[in-house]
Amino acid sequence: MSRDLVIFGTGDMAAVVAVYLRTHAPELRIVGYTLDDAYCEGDTHDGLPLVPWSQLETRFPPDMFDLLGPLTYQRMNTIRRDRYLEGKARGYAFARFIHPDCNIYTDQIGENCVILERNVLQPFSRVGNNCILWSGNHIGHHVTIGDHVFIASQVGIAGSTVIGDACHIAGQVGITHGLTIGAGCALVNGAFVSRDLAPGSVVMGQSSEIKPFGSDKMHRLL
Repeated sequence: MSRDLVIFGTGDMAAVVAVYLRTHAPELRIVGYTLDDAYCEGDTHDGLPLVPWSQLETRFPPDMFDLLGPLTYQRMNTIRRDRYLEGKARGYAFARFIHPDCNIYTDQIGENCVILERNVLQPFSRVGNNCILWSGNHIGHHVTIGDHVFIASQVGIAGSTVIGDACHIAGQVGITHGLTIGAGCALVNGAFVSRDLAPGSVVMGQSSEIKPFGSDKMHRLL
């Protein structure tokens, strides 16, 4: 069913996702954009209306338009989490985009998810709400990915692993079988993870070194 769609975001990630939608999901018609009020400069973007977040209902009421986004991982996914929850409270429904060039063997994928090309989701895997999986990842069997998670490209997550809410998993990270990665962890710089991680852990590089600071320190970087 065709739906008119407002994208939250005007940055590079939003521009890329807009191309995917127009190419592969014409039923999701982009009709406008929104941003936090402080970042709205002008009243158009990409040739379409740009409406401050606080005023969105005046132009795009929730009974007529769906949302997608925010398309960002800034502040360790907390901006995306907070605006998604605010949008739900204001009565908006959220769209979902799964690229047709994926191998999906589960129907357990939440709303407001963006899953780009060449992702493999094996049987019995689960993806929560408000997640972004960029290109070319392997999500093993019985893996559970929580809400508000960002996974970059070429990530491998082995079977029966649990990824907590709002984790940031950067490119070329590997996670071995049956682990529990606590909420709000940051796995970056090609980290290889072979043990459970407490919430808020930061792991960098293939040495699997757990940094002595929490992921709250990453908010200004991610």
